[in-house]
Amino acid sequence: MITRWLLTALLLRPATGLAKGGFAATKPKKKTKKAPKAPKPLEPLPPGLDGVPPVSRFEVLNADGIKPQFTGAFLIEDESVADDLVKEFHGRPQLRGMVSNAANGEPVVDTSVKDSLEMSFPANDPSIAWRRYLLSLKAAMGLYLEDYPYAGAYGAFSITGRTNVQLYPPSGGYKTFHTERTGRGEPEGSRHLVFMTYLNDVTDAGGTEFCHQNLIVQPKKGLTLIWPADWTFTHRGVPSPTQEKIITTGWFNFT
Repeated sequence: MITRWLLTALLLRPATGLAKGGFAATKPKKKTKKAPKAPKPLEPLPPGLDGVPPVSRFEVLNADGIKPQFTGAFLIEDESVADDLVKEFHGRPQLRGMVSNAANGEPVVDTSVKDSLEMSFPANDPSIAWRRYLLSLKAAMGLYLEDYPYAGAYGAFSITGRTNVQLYPPSGGYKTFHTERTGRGEPEGSRHLVFMTYLNDVTDAGGTEFCHQNLIVQPKKGLTLIWPADWTFTHRGVPSPTQEKIITTGWFNFT
């Protein structure tokens, strides 16, 4: 009788550590997060292409014959740096240049504002063309910081996002005045300096016009401009009626 009572009590007692059916429940194993794989080290650049391409200062003057402050101009003297970027551009998928995003996230294309074909390089792109350009760009930035040392005094910065290559057909371009930082949202909010390199020569108009500097820069292959990202350097592209223009452009962001 006592034995039957104990058995009944045990069966009616709330199960502790028992699963349905009376089997012992096993504690769920904690899932361990796998550490992200380290990026594969890049192969060394081929001999002869592993040095820093020569970069020199280049003089640009505004309509008054004055060199504008804070606009750095530097020439990548090895034209193969620009030529190889153009080859990469033509070998990769391209998109129509967008001017903004719609409310649903879809890109807005308006060729009356911006008429271009574009592709982009991620900051860690492994191609030889990109890596050689990056070496040249770092050399140009070194010269810019020699001229304007306080540009490097307020925190670390680097290329963190994608760098765009843009081809503008005859009569194309980014035709409206714009600036590179228009709010506090990212990635725009942390943009520090802008860079742009012309990848071909343009002789029939086609320059870059800086509104407040009274400056139009004529495209020359390898010519690289660096300037602050703020509204004080509002600019636009001047369309060439007969020639295409191809550039690469991006940003140094505070990190």
